[in-house]
Amino acid sequence: MKVQEVKLDNNQRRYLLLDDNGLPIIPVARYLKYIDNSEKSFNTQKTYAYSLKLYFEYLEEINIDYRNVNINILSKFVGWLRNPYENNKVITIKPTKSRRTEKTVNLIITVVTNFYDYLYRTEEINNDMVDKLMKQVFTGGNKQYKDFLHHVNKDKPSSKNILKIKEPRRKVKVLTKDEMQKIYDATTNIRDEFLIKLLYETGLRIGEALSLFIEDIIFDHNKGHRIKLVDRGELSNGAMLKTGEREIHISQELIDLFDDYAYDILDELEIDTNFVFVKLRGKNKGKPLEYQDVSDLFKRLKKKTGIDVHAHLLRHTHATIYYQVTKDIKQVQERLGHSQIQHSQIQTTMNMYLHPSDEDIRANWEIAQPSFNINKGGKIYDK
Repeated sequence: MKVQEVKLDNNQRRYLLLDDNGLPIIPVARYLKYIDNSEKSFNTQKTYAYSLKLYFEYLEEINIDYRNVNINILSKFVGWLRNPYENNKVITIKPTKSRRTEKTVNLIITVVTNFYDYLYRTEEINNDMVDKLMKQVFTGGNKQYKDFLHHVNKDKPSSKNILKIKEPRRKVKVLTKDEMQKIYDATTNIRDEFLIKLLYETGLRIGEALSLFIEDIIFDHNKGHRIKLVDRGELSNGAMLKTGEREIHISQELIDLFDDYAYDILDELEIDTNFVFVKLRGKNKGKPLEYQDVSDLFKRLKKKTGIDVHAHLLRHTHATIYYQVTKDIKQVQERLGHSQIQHSQIQTTMNMYLHPSDEDIRANWEIAQPSFNINKGGKIYDK
């Protein structure tokens, strides 16, 4: 069983799940076509294809048809995903780490339950699988405490997937100024230099950066230089906007760097393209940069600097710094593309992107610590 990538005439990519005979697994093919029609990005489609590959491999291993599963089988699938061995019958005498993180397991479970939801709504299965997997809980119901949005959410149901496992809270890393400088200095060409500085200064998602056209960089000394994010659908490199169109102000330094990049690369190499970020060498020189190219760049930077950097870490870092300076969470949301300002979304943005550094935590404690000083009339006790 394997996932087969299919390249279309417009250079876009789609995915099929093939069985051991090289034939498409029809229900999965139909579902992937459905999410393609729903304008999911090719990266999302790829994730769904590989998640369903794992699920159908599991069903093949236990010799169960996908139409005959129940909650018990699906719960065992969660254990199968966590088991570091291919065969559940293998017993280890030493403690072993889970093969996949809780977050990864939950993502796969979401894909599988969405798959069954599709099968039910298209009447390919005759029992409401999703209804058996999901239970309704009310935010104000069984909690022993009430948060400050209780009065807003108390009567709103939320869906909680009973198969999902608890994800441990991990402290998300934020790059220090010295680390950022080290990464920036490790770049070896002006394109990569511009890309790293762009992601750091704007907090763009990598798909948003790769979707930029030259005309989206706006020189404007009166109203401020800006980047305009335009929704053009899925582009030939797979890039597309995840949220709506917006404009982001940028510095004179960044606009100057783009000017140098456009002159040194796009003009000098006579590359005929609208894309800002392009491949610089090889048979595909001048073609738009792709997700894999950026992934390879970050691997090289990690090898040179020892810092495990990736695009989303730059986004986290940008959001944290921007909030620390402005103290305006709404501006952070708008800059990141979380445009609909609601209480729940504000809290989500803060939880996802705003991370105080160890230095900030220490400094804030030193400020607050005197407020906790107490003594008993200045009395000093003998030892």
